[in-house]
Amino acid sequence: MANNWELSRFLDTLRFFQTLPFVGSLEPLRPMLAPLLPDLFTSPAYRGSGLVVVTGATGRTGQAVVKALLRQGYAVRALVRDRPKAEQVLPTQSAVEIVVADITQPLPADLMQGSRAVIHCIGTVIQPQPDAPPPGLAIVGDSPEAVEFNGMRHLLERAQPYFQQQPTTYPLFDYRYPTPPLKEVWGALDDVVMGGVSASQFYLREHSALFTGTVSTANSGGFVSIRTRNLTPPLNLQGYTGLQLRLRGDGQRYKCFLRSDPAWDGVGYAISFDTVADQWITVTLPFSHFIPVVRARTATDASPLNLGQIYSLQLMLSKFEYDGALNPHFRAGAFSLELESIHAYGGSPLPQIIHVSSAGVTRPGRSDVGDQRQPLAVQYNDQLGGILTWKLAAENMLRQSGLPYTIVRPCGLTDNPGGQHLRLDHGDTLTGQLSRADLAEFLVALLNLPTACYRTVEVAATDQAAGTTPSWSALLAQLPSDRP
Repeated sequence: MANNWELSRFLDTLRFFQTLPFVGSLEPLRPMLAPLLPDLFTSPAYRGSGLVVVTGATGRTGQAVVKALLRQGYAVRALVRDRPKAEQVLPTQSAVEIVVADITQPLPADLMQGSRAVIHCIGTVIQPQPDAPPPGLAIVGDSPEAVEFNGMRHLLERAQPYFQQQPTTYPLFDYRYPTPPLKEVWGALDDVVMGGVSASQFYLREHSALFTGTVSTANSGGFVSIRTRNLTPPLNLQGYTGLQLRLRGDGQRYKCFLRSDPAWDGVGYAISFDTVADQWITVTLPFSHFIPVVRARTATDASPLNLGQIYSLQLMLSKFEYDGALNPHFRAGAFSLELESIHAYGGSPLPQIIHVSSAGVTRPGRSDVGDQRQPLAVQYNDQLGGILTWKLAAENMLRQSGLPYTIVRPCGLTDNPGGQHLRLDHGDTLTGQLSRADLAEFLVALLNLPTACYRTVEVAATDQAAGTTPSWSALLAQLPSDRP
């Protein structure tokens, strides 16, 4: 006897994935449906995952970086001197951990624990002073040597031993540090779309995520799954060898799907994997072992998986394997798959320290640079405690650290809203301005770009409004590497 099919769950699936299963995307119907269902076409701004340490988090640049990280799915460990100020200016949410420390002194031993990278936003404080000699600016607080140079030294004292022990992986979904975008990108996709009655859910726990529910073979059903919405932009996993899943299962056999086409019901590339009941294991899934599948049948004429554009991931428990074969480790009823993380492995390193320096650090005293046309920090470097000299010394220390890094030299920073195209350059000749908001978006984008490693990048805004997201990877690849 057939069980009752739930229309409401079918409609929830349609709404979450903005599609009609086996029909396609609802995007062409947006003009008609958007006025009636304004929430239908909203999508999370998910770009990445994991814990990022932000130094100087209460400064204006640091605040912009924290907000950009949270908006895109990252968790933040904010290094600050002043907790009351941090609690006032930083977002109050569980994804923000505040650590009080002074960058001019040795830092806490566990500062890097669990992190994937550091965005280093510390800078010497310079303010207008009416009684200061020309240019009317003075250092407030610690000297450039203490902040820029000793600050980098103290940061590397903690970063080098920690990051040198970490594997070279790309954290796609790190549930040890859950954030709202990390939850919102995944949705249940069960056999309700085919008339079945299985029901799953996906929710975040304190340091993991849980895919759980009940799978039933009633009404000719027999599968439950979770799938990401189509990722925009798609993931670029070229150069990586496969996926690593850290999970705790129930002894059943599950499937993992990747899709390199945004079509709803197109070819999925699948691989099966076994779990051990109530035991944490690391599952390795080589990309070379994924097979093309359409509705549980192998697609022998399909093109190879395009790792350069992965639009979605899916995890499934099904009574079927492929081509009609039954899953030998399937049982109807309750199931549970707990996830700690999903990483891509075997590729090039990603930046572990993204250092915000300054344009102009090599210009003081250069014969090819006319001081009168340069920023005040260049013209009055000596009067300002050699600030650019110490910034350059900090850059050089980072270059010699052995860690994957990106040094970013922004031109004059403003508090404008942003939204401008950015120009990248090298050679320390670029002039101009850019907003802290645009700089923050660029810094966060660098986290997932292997081409950003071992490069020094100057950045300024153009007079063009930003349109589509630029291909930062391609633009960075055109710049020279710091390594010979």
